[in-house]
Amino acid sequence: MSRLFLFGTLRWQTLLDHVAGQAVACSPAVLDGWHVERAAAGDWPILVSGGQVTGLLTEPLGDEVRARLDWYERVFGHVAEAVDIAGTPALVYREADGDGGSGEAWSLEDWIAVHGARTLLAADEVLRARGVVTEGEIAARRAVVQARAHGIDAARKRRRPATIGGDLTSDDIAVHRTVYPYEGFHRVEEWHLDHACFDGSRSPRLQRAISHVTDAATVLPYDPVRDRVMVVEQVRIGALAKGDPQPWLIEPVAGLIDAGETPETTALRELEEEAGLHAAPDALRFVSRYYPSPGGLAQVLHSFVALCDLPDGAAGLGGLDTEAEDIRAHLVSLDALIDMIATGEAANAPLVISAQWLALNKGRLCG
Repeated sequence: MSRLFLFGTLRWQTLLDHVAGQAVACSPAVLDGWHVERAAAGDWPILVSGGQVTGLLTEPLGDEVRARLDWYERVFGHVAEAVDIAGTPALVYREADGDGGSGEAWSLEDWIAVHGARTLLAADEVLRARGVVTEGEIAARRAVVQARAHGIDAARKRRRPATIGGDLTSDDIAVHRTVYPYEGFHRVEEWHLDHACFDGSRSPRLQRAISHVTDAATVLPYDPVRDRVMVVEQVRIGALAKGDPQPWLIEPVAGLIDAGETPETTALRELEEEAGLHAAPDALRFVSRYYPSPGGLAQVLHSFVALCDLPDGAAGLGGLDTEAEDIRAHLVSLDALIDMIATGEAANAPLVISAQWLALNKGRLCG
């Protein structure tokens, strides 16, 4: 069977053609005996017994198109099942395991509005993994693939104020090709490009390599009554790789931003996971959104200070066993933390930035 019945996200023609690698002709069709609900586990469609589904029936598909679609669907835990569409044999991709339907209707239009742009970006990485890793390996890192795509989508939608410069944009860069030598928890990218120069000329063709890392949120807990902060200590392989004999660093609480999360949500979640602190959203104070090292690292950090109650004994051990985190928290006076910047003991950029912001702004936080 070389026809597919599509009832879910692949009814979006843009995504279907993107995954297939070519335009796929479809016609309206109906599948009896099933209906579509929003999955109990999240915002995606699932077939539930009973009723009728209106969807799309593809044209007969070639081997390469089928292989691409099969790979993409299997990565998401879907299996192909034979169905009959008004006398025409076809296959439908169904969730092999899951918690079933939620009893709620699912809307393709609403899904596109929330998840569409990110899904197209993530699909590229999923498809590049075909023939390179196993389905299980790419499925295991699906969350980080989605989170990486989430960060790109967020950056594309943002426009910074430009009070100086800012006359050149991404439209002034010609990207000739991008190579992906390694894709895993991080992604290594090799860009071949040229760009407009300030004198009106063009640069020579350049080759630049970067590490593409999921965006993250950092949060420094601060007790304005006791005038002290909580910092966490953990081993950092980046410091080890530089030959640092002290690769355990002092940092603010931090974590990667999951797909669909806001930086604020991530900050509050990480407070609980790493430090055992519970804070309301209105306890967060925004510090800055910034690129930590954009010459070689594609990542955006969102830093916050959180107003918290930090009594004696609040510090301890934390982290998630499922993420192999081994974290120790410390209570430090704000003055002591500022001194640690001068001595070099505070060697983590988000900690330095957040501590300096706090020193400048603590007067109005305590007012």
